[in-house]
Amino acid sequence: MRKCETEDRRRQTADGTSNIEHPTSNAQRRHTHSLGWPGGFLLAILLFLSSSASAARIQEIVVEQRGMGRSDKAYVLAHVRAEAGREFNGALAAQDVRRLLETGQFSAADVRVEELGGGELRVIYAVQPKLRLLGRPRIKGVEAFRQSKVRKWLAMDDGDLVDDQAAGVAVRAVIQEYRKKQYATATGSWAFEVVDKSRGLVRLTFTFVEGPRSYVNAIRVEGNGEVSHADLREALKRPSPLNPWRWFVRKKYDRYELNEIEANVRRLYMNQGFMDVDVAVTVDEDADEPGETAVVTVREGERYHFGSVRLEGVTLFPEARLQALLVVREGAVVSLDAIEATADRLDLFYGDRGYLNAGARPVLLPDRERLTVDVTFRVREGELVKIRNIVIRGNTRTRDKVIRRELLVYPGETYNQSQVQRSERRLSNLGFFETVRVLPEPTADKAQRDLVFNVAEKRTGQFMVGAGFSSVDNLIGFMELSQGNFDLLGWPYFTGGGQKLRLRAQVGSTQTDYELSFTEPWFMNRRLSLGFDVYRRERDYSEYDLETTGVAIRLGKALPFASRINLQYELESTKVTDVSDTNTYYYLDSYDFETDTGIPYTFASEEDGVKSALSLSLTQDTRDNPFVPTRGSRLTLRYTVAGGPLGFDYDFYNTGLQTTTFIPLWFGHVLNLRTRFEFIEPFGDTDEVPLAERLFLGGGRTLRGFRYRDVGPKVIRPVEGSDVYYDRPYGGSSLFMANIEYTIPIIKGIRVGFFYDTGNVWSERFKVDLDDLASSTGLGLRLDVPGFPIHIDRAWALKMDDDFTDDDNWVIWIGYDY
Repeated sequence: MRKCETEDRRRQTADGTSNIEHPTSNAQRRHTHSLGWPGGFLLAILLFLSSSASAARIQEIVVEQRGMGRSDKAYVLAHVRAEAGREFNGALAAQDVRRLLETGQFSAADVRVEELGGGELRVIYAVQPKLRLLGRPRIKGVEAFRQSKVRKWLAMDDGDLVDDQAAGVAVRAVIQEYRKKQYATATGSWAFEVVDKSRGLVRLTFTFVEGPRSYVNAIRVEGNGEVSHADLREALKRPSPLNPWRWFVRKKYDRYELNEIEANVRRLYMNQGFMDVDVAVTVDEDADEPGETAVVTVREGERYHFGSVRLEGVTLFPEARLQALLVVREGAVVSLDAIEATADRLDLFYGDRGYLNAGARPVLLPDRERLTVDVTFRVREGELVKIRNIVIRGNTRTRDKVIRRELLVYPGETYNQSQVQRSERRLSNLGFFETVRVLPEPTADKAQRDLVFNVAEKRTGQFMVGAGFSSVDNLIGFMELSQGNFDLLGWPYFTGGGQKLRLRAQVGSTQTDYELSFTEPWFMNRRLSLGFDVYRRERDYSEYDLETTGVAIRLGKALPFASRINLQYELESTKVTDVSDTNTYYYLDSYDFETDTGIPYTFASEEDGVKSALSLSLTQDTRDNPFVPTRGSRLTLRYTVAGGPLGFDYDFYNTGLQTTTFIPLWFGHVLNLRTRFEFIEPFGDTDEVPLAERLFLGGGRTLRGFRYRDVGPKVIRPVEGSDVYYDRPYGGSSLFMANIEYTIPIIKGIRVGFFYDTGNVWSERFKVDLDDLASSTGLGLRLDVPGFPIHIDRAWALKMDDDFTDDDNWVIWIGYDY
């Protein structure tokens, strides 16, 4: 047996070789700013230059090239702020170097100054252009994967700009994939071959050594007395015992995960007061075959409690204010999480009040006789700074104002760490950027900082084409084109304005939808969203066909507490055509089966009218994810008025309330509770709610286990000479529905669910009878495919709302629940 190394081996990088050298002379190193240099040395140079050369003026700016290839002097000067005739500023020079590197054109960049006498300086920007690939990279030594897959991971192609850093990143990406497949000893290297030195053209060859495949498929814990195996499950990265997937597939651990497991177990114990715990992970070093067993050996030691808790270095604020922030309490069981949470809260306290570089360092003093740990938080209060400028970098498509309007900090304000972090999250949540990083940059004034937001753009457009099957619509084909960062006036690319555009067409056996949707989230540069929808929908029901064509204009505003209010005006033309059954039916709730009499009803009349409606809705949404939530809730209250002063053919009002709550349980299990109330009533010259506006239940997105739209009021027709009746749903005026669903994750993107549905529709207005509800139960599969989620349910009807309701056991549908 051998003990695994406890150092974090994931920090190890792949070995690489290069046959290109880039020497730098001693003269070039003098008075140089370079981001690759150690931060302390760079700061010292900056201070020296800023102090000694602060009064010196720039007489000349020179661009110097190193290495191979060509660099454009005008391009370099366009990215620096230094100008001839102005005073030299070391801090701005360092920013110039960073800006040159951020262009992606240079492997290295630095700046130095030469004194010319008389207070004049020559500023020299030295740049090393990146090399350009001639042809696709060559790959050697790969057998475990297809070369096409490795090329995808390398993400390099003919004509790309490369250097040693880019090649190293590419190799690490491939090695990471090898480790996922349990090739723990795989290594990679690269070599450049110069083709044209003057143009900087090279060929690149990657060489990989795969090594043997090995993994650990079992972990055993020894020595744990105070912490149970169940408590250790997550630290050991074991799948949930309730996860059916583990019944068929055994989890495999690569050797690098063992270091993480060792750290997890140690931290778990230290969060429960075992400060002297010793954890070691060993495996059999003689086994050549895959499928080894790892042994986690634990020596727990004694449990410690907190002794005294003190603060040191607090001078700017009353100590009592900071004492209130402490999570650590005297006498409580020692916990690393509590210590770190306290330090973070102290850091944030100072950061929110403008004190940059503030921090709290916990110092622990254990007493092994009393089994206590005294904690002292040594506070560094930092310096009070204000924001001078806010700089946006890296936005190649997104307009500056789209970014700035999301920020909660402004030039001239005192620095506020919480607002900076919230601004960073808001930019990330836009979905426009791969990464968002915030960096306070020094200025000539120590009491001011430039706040720099570095963003990396990502694709925001999407084009999807697909086909599927639904138990209601049968075959479905769809096409969708969307742009999440649209710019209506941004010719010729129409991106970067932060607007939303969506074009969608869906064609099925029983329905056809076309939709154009546009949203401007900052109308008139205010936090008002303005949008419109243009749509056409065709539905083929068994009794009739329904065609709707309309346009809607939306105005919305965000409110506090994750709430939003929306106002919408809709103008919609409705046609009911191809009525298939013109016989006389009778309302079921009025029918006398002994005399075969009742109040008559007919589908014979075809409707053709225009609805003019105004809707007001209030929504509160605290879900953690709009597509596959695991916690939080969404509540929507809506009121709609059609006709009346708005004119046209229909007069009615509609009131609705929908709630959904997601409760996280254990092992990723989630309990989902949904309710829906809706009421509709005509007024004025309208005696009956139009057929297209009536309420129905039954089917995949409402009550599973029942035929589509079959729960609720019906009309029936007797078959002459028999006791058989035809029945048709005709919709109601009051609706109640509730749903409980329990989901269990299997693997990423796949869940199973168990549900119970209940509800009904009534023809009377404002009626909800909880003793008259249909209900069903069942189980299903959730395939969380991004953009194309699939739900498959098997349902059993438990109680029918009447004798004429039909069941439908299988439900298949595509789309998210909103």
